Amino acid sequence: MLFRFWFFWSGIISRLQEVTPNSPASEAGLQLGDQIIAIQGQPVHSAEQVTQFISEHKGQPITLTVKRDGRQIDITATARKLADGKERLGFGPAEDIPLIRVGLAGAARYAVENNLQILRLTGKALGQFFTGKRSARNTLSGPVGIYKAAGSAVERFGWSGFFTTLAFLSLNLGIFNLLPIPVLDGGAIFLLLIEGVLAVVGMKLSMRVRERIQQVGFVMVILLMVFVITNDFLKQFSGGATSDKPAATSPGK
Repeated sequence: MLFRFWFFWSGIISRLQEVTPNSPASEAGLQLGDQIIAIQGQPVHSAEQVTQFISEHKGQPITLTVKRDGRQIDITATARKLADGKERLGFGPAEDIPLIRVGLAGAARYAVENNLQILRLTGKALGQFFTGKRSARNTLSGPVGIYKAAGSAVERFGWSGFFTTLAFLSLNLGIFNLLPIPVLDGGAIFLLLIEGVLAVVGMKLSMRVRERIQQVGFVMVILLMVFVITNDFLKQFSGGATSDKPAATSPGK
């Protein structure tokens, strides 16, 4: 299972690789090679962030801060339906990832910092999910969602995206496995804590009770699997529309 939220690689540069003629983007003065550094005052960390932000603010004037020939320029445009029938500004951002050579210590520090960042964002997404700020539909993904996320990462970032996705999924799996759900490791730890508390007062869980708890946990996991797979297919057929805001940053085109 995949917990969905927005994350970014530090240092990504989002540049325009396409500007559609007779579109709001071209009419506002956007040009090929412009580097998008902010959208509506929010620093830009990825092309996906730009695309998502614009999709969430259709029909509203959007101010892009771009860097061109060493100068910063504010350009405002409003998305509208183009010839393809889609409501958009009419440009295509690409991503440039500058490579920085570091030693073993620098690489280890970068890995630890990024893993901690993903853990924090996953915790934030789960917190928003349990408090009702994010829907289950747009927080959880199954095999289809994982396949799409992995394919997109590999297409955009090559082997770097492939291994980053593997690490991301491994962290997600570890976090999910530690949730206090019976039949998972987190559930086993939770039961041990309960038995430890009961032992203080001279009580313990009977084997029958333990079996019932495990059965309930097994059913919960099966239902969750059915939900995420069904959810993936529903999102696939509905075009993957989403109205939830990202957990980490307000991401868009």
